[in-house]
Amino acid sequence: MRKVFVFIHLLQKLYSMVKYVPLFILSLILFIGCFINKEQNFETVARNSINNKIDSLVQAVNEIETTSNPEQIKLLFVKSRTYYKKVEPFIEYYYQGLSRRINGPALPEIKTDDNVVNEATGFQVLEEIIYNDIIDTNELKKQTKILITDLLFVKKSTGELPIQDHHFYELIQHQLIRIAALGITGFDSPVSFQSVPEAGNTLDGILEWYKAYNNVTNKNNNSRILSVIQQAITYTKQHNDFNNFNRLQFIKEYLMPLSVAWEEEFKEVIKRKPDFKNNKVFYGHLADLMQGKNLNPDAFSPYAESVSTPQKIALGKLLFNDVRLSRKNNMSCAGCHNPGMAFTDGKLTSAINIHSTSLKRNSPTVLYAAFQKAFFYDLRSQDLENQIESVMKNPEEFNLSPQEVQQKVKANPMLANEFARAYPNKKEISPFEIRNAIAAYVRSLMPFTSKIDAYFKGQGSLTDSEINGFNLFTGKAKCATCHFIPLYSGTIPPWFNNTESEVIGVPKTAVWKNAMIDEDPGRYSLNQLEQLRFSFKTPTIRNIEKTAPYMHNGVYATLDEVVKFYESGGGNGIGMNLQYQTLPFDNLQLTEKEKQDIISFLKTLTDKNETE
Repeated sequence: MRKVFVFIHLLQKLYSMVKYVPLFILSLILFIGCFINKEQNFETVARNSINNKIDSLVQAVNEIETTSNPEQIKLLFVKSRTYYKKVEPFIEYYYQGLSRRINGPALPEIKTDDNVVNEATGFQVLEEIIYNDIIDTNELKKQTKILITDLLFVKKSTGELPIQDHHFYELIQHQLIRIAALGITGFDSPVSFQSVPEAGNTLDGILEWYKAYNNVTNKNNNSRILSVIQQAITYTKQHNDFNNFNRLQFIKEYLMPLSVAWEEEFKEVIKRKPDFKNNKVFYGHLADLMQGKNLNPDAFSPYAESVSTPQKIALGKLLFNDVRLSRKNNMSCAGCHNPGMAFTDGKLTSAINIHSTSLKRNSPTVLYAAFQKAFFYDLRSQDLENQIESVMKNPEEFNLSPQEVQQKVKANPMLANEFARAYPNKKEISPFEIRNAIAAYVRSLMPFTSKIDAYFKGQGSLTDSEINGFNLFTGKAKCATCHFIPLYSGTIPPWFNNTESEVIGVPKTAVWKNAMIDEDPGRYSLNQLEQLRFSFKTPTIRNIEKTAPYMHNGVYATLDEVVKFYESGGGNGIGMNLQYQTLPFDNLQLTEKEKQDIISFLKTLTDKNETE
């Protein structure tokens, strides 16, 4: 604003000096002056570039609607995706709510807060229409119009985007994670299998954005960044077959080094950026993520004061193993979550000691529970403290009110002293502090000491079978489209702010023909939406080698059975007729060797010393 006033003042002086000059000359001076004084910054350049790319994208989508030749429609679809991949980092960063409509799964969006089910829209819905044997032209036109409307909304809103330097740094880091965890896995190209070429298109877009940024900021292009990006693009062109693409090599040799180089390049920007890491699950780059670094176990803590401390964790470990927190003094958290069994109990469904019966669901591991947005198989608890309270109050489990648990703890001098140490600013023990201490201990259970972690840290090697298993898991077998790497759970990177559930069709018994669905309705028992019937949380499969039996009802005893179930196409593949199954029910046609390679890889997810 000060520059504007200075400029006006200069014009006034100029006018007083040349008051006899024709008015049109002064107008010309004013016009030129505006351009001279207008600052050229990356925010302006980026906004203009986003708008231009969206214009090209909208034009390509429009052409899809007006073309009748199926093969030409496919080419136009691929073309439109090429444009989208170059602007995706900004749309995903600034329009998180809208980005699902533009490029989310071709599944209904379910909002349980108000029991609303929104129809799926966007690229993946178009993809299913276009790559069908017969194209539904009416639906094609409907979906292209919706997509264009959403894209034009982005364009219209671009003028409001605060594209700051640290945003640019982070959104590109996010995009590198997105390429590794969602792109090359086929998550957003499940039918056309264009994931590998699209990874190259995305990197080409990053290269373009990087050069534009340096041009505006008068910086030299970093030769290391240029080289790694170009090598990665070349790799995608030379190895563009979806099933045979070596994702392990691509991630470790290209994407991870690029993420490190990007951080080094923007180190001065990072120093100046606001520190919001306490509110984020993850605040690093792809190499950090693949190595289990810079993950914040307290991101989903309910309050600022509930964050973990060493004293809380030590106290929580005592309480986790204390049977006195149950009504009959015969049950502890460790009873169902045994540290020696990767924090499970090895039973079909959790054994309980109150009525000599069992709960109806299998005990999941609590390792890496810190990175789940919601708890229980039906996602009914929004944080660990609430989950722990539910277990304590459950008549079939601890069977104590919060006040009764509080009295038991206060009556124990040793525990009272530990609470004073863990909560020095609290005058007395409350039920919340009891739950919070246990939650702090559970949140600390994130070892990242498995063979695959060591490999990404550069501390070990993998066998050919394990390498092939990783590439199958993240490719042909489609496992990583639900169990997102590297947490291998349903919490979606790079924001990690939502944990998914799926309808996969778990059978009542381990049969492979005419199977019957298990009666447990899953999330439907809480939200009576048909799309949620038989829907269960996607858990982490880290340490899966130690957590048998498998599924929410323990129906499968071995990993061979689990792989066979998925390879067959889930419930619908073994004889069910589930309208809302979210798992693709086509047969994956895996060879016996491929199935064994997947199992070999799954065993690399076993942590060493996970109880420490």
